[in-house]
Amino acid sequence: MKALKYLWHNHRLLLVGFSVATLVTGFFLVRFVAVFIYWQTHQDVEIERWMPIRYIARSYHVNRNWLLEQTGLPEGEYRPRLTIRRAANAAGIPYEEMRDRLLKAIEEKRAQ
Repeated sequence: MKALKYLWHNHRLLLVGFSVATLVTGFFLVRFVAVFIYWQTHQDVEIERWMPIRYIARSYHVNRNWLLEQTGLPEGEYRPRLTIRRAANAAGIPYEEMRDRLLKAIEEKRAQ
């Protein structure tokens, strides 16, 4: 406790800076661990209508741009948060057909 009292009286700015740096590091460490745990438990999840293409790509460990190409949409239709339902609507096919198309492409890519 004496050391902390000494630092507070003689090196206040250093102590505050160190405390802020420790808190920021702790925040990013907790965030990293939470994201790591989330993606470890969400691998190869069942594709649902609400899922964006990049979420599916991350879950199935494939390249997002490659998966966007598999939707069959023209390049002008690509958007970062394009959901599978919107991709199916833009392609003029039912959601189930788009889901099956993507799953088949992913299986073929993994077989290579």
